[in-house]
Amino acid sequence: MLDYGKGGGVARWHEGGLLDIATGVPVAPRGIVLSQTGWGSREQLCNASVGVKGTDVPQLWLCGGSGALPPVYQRFLADGCETRLIRRHDCTVGVCYSDAYADYCLLTGVLPPDCRAPRDIQTTAVFEGIEDALADADMTFDNVVRTWLYMDDILDWYDRFNRARDSFFRSRYVYGGLVPASTGIGSANLCGSAITACAIAVRPKAGSGMSIKAVPSPLQCAALEYGSSFNRAVEIATPESRTLMVSGTASIEPGGATARVGDLEGQIQVTMDVVEAILVSRDMGWQDAARAVMYLKDASYLETWQEWLRKRGLEGLPLVNVKADVCRDDLLVELEVDTVKQS
Repeated sequence: MLDYGKGGGVARWHEGGLLDIATGVPVAPRGIVLSQTGWGSREQLCNASVGVKGTDVPQLWLCGGSGALPPVYQRFLADGCETRLIRRHDCTVGVCYSDAYADYCLLTGVLPPDCRAPRDIQTTAVFEGIEDALADADMTFDNVVRTWLYMDDILDWYDRFNRARDSFFRSRYVYGGLVPASTGIGSANLCGSAITACAIAVRPKAGSGMSIKAVPSPLQCAALEYGSSFNRAVEIATPESRTLMVSGTASIEPGGATARVGDLEGQIQVTMDVVEAILVSRDMGWQDAARAVMYLKDASYLETWQEWLRKRGLEGLPLVNVKADVCRDDLLVELEVDTVKQS
């Protein structure tokens, strides 16, 4: 997420891979686990005994589908820093730490207090929950640079979600500052809420030389132009490195319409072209990728996707593949990626 190398006295990196159904998440070989997320069917996750509240590791387990894809996990780790946990409702939801450049707060699996409330009310409650947890780090929503919003049955209520997010953003004057990068994807969760969220907040230290800015997509219009409140990417730069966090990206034309409807390989190509153009605009490429997730609307799409990667020599991307619904019924895939480049 931020730096990934040795910078400001803190080493940070991502790990990910398959979740062992019999033994759960592999033990981290070193470092402090700051955040842990994973995907699988409900049966797979329950068999792996994950998702227990009260852990010292902030975590979120998302479920759905038949289990045709193997369960996967990702985690963010660090060395050389002291951490402080944030807890709400008998559950660890976040961790705070600092380095020479900034204070950081990572929130994982923020839930609404009432999982039976109407879905737009749950949405507002989740954003308020992010805000409430950030108070423990002496931050506000103004410090949020990246969010992930996981919605059960996303196609049934995505418009209502957008209206609830817009209302919260207006009430907190988010549009006057940095609108975060974001992924909004269709995934249920083990707790049974309509929505759950993760977020990264960053507060640069005075005189540190850190900068944070939104990055546009050269091949797409701003998502704000068609009513979806997120930036295509956000870059965090220090004197030692730049980290680019690219939002969930799909096969969308410059004007906002879906491109290559009904064409799986075509949508993969458009998606990868769009992401690559964002990377190139910041003098980066696939070789700088530190973490990626490919969301596939159907598990049967995996073979086509993997063949696409093989043909282009990209099998080594630090990637997990997930079955999850995308926010339009004619969008078949969505990709998010983080890249890092040393200065």
